[in-house]
Amino acid sequence: MVCLFHGDYGPANPAFNPGSGSIWVVDANSLKGARNLGEAEAIQRHLLRGEPVSWCDQGYAWVDQDAVVLFYVAAFLFVILPYLIIKARAWAKGVPWPDISAERLDHHPRLHR
Repeated sequence: MVCLFHGDYGPANPAFNPGSGSIWVVDANSLKGARNLGEAEAIQRHLLRGEPVSWCDQGYAWVDQDAVVLFYVAAFLFVILPYLIIKARAWAKGVPWPDISAERLDHHPRLHR
C-alpha cells in the first residue's frame, strides 16, 4: 500500500473539485481524498500502477517535532560543546598541536618483514 502525505503536494485548494473536468483516467470517486491538483495526480499515478492508495497524516512534519529538535540540542550540548571547550582550554594553555609532519614521521622505526 502506498502512503501519500497531504503536505507533500502543497496547500489545500478550496476551489479544487476532482469531479469536474475530464482529465482523469481513473474514476473521479477514487480522487475524493485529494485536496488539490497535485494530490489528485499522485492518486491517479498510483492507481494506474495498480497500487492501493491511502493518506497518512504526518508527511515531513516529523522534522519539526520537539523530539527531533531536542535530539539536535542534545547532540550540540553533549558532543559539539564539550569538544569546543576542550579545544579552547588546550589553546588557552598553549598546548601545541600534534606534529605530524612528514619529517617527524620518517624518524620512527619501521617494521621489518
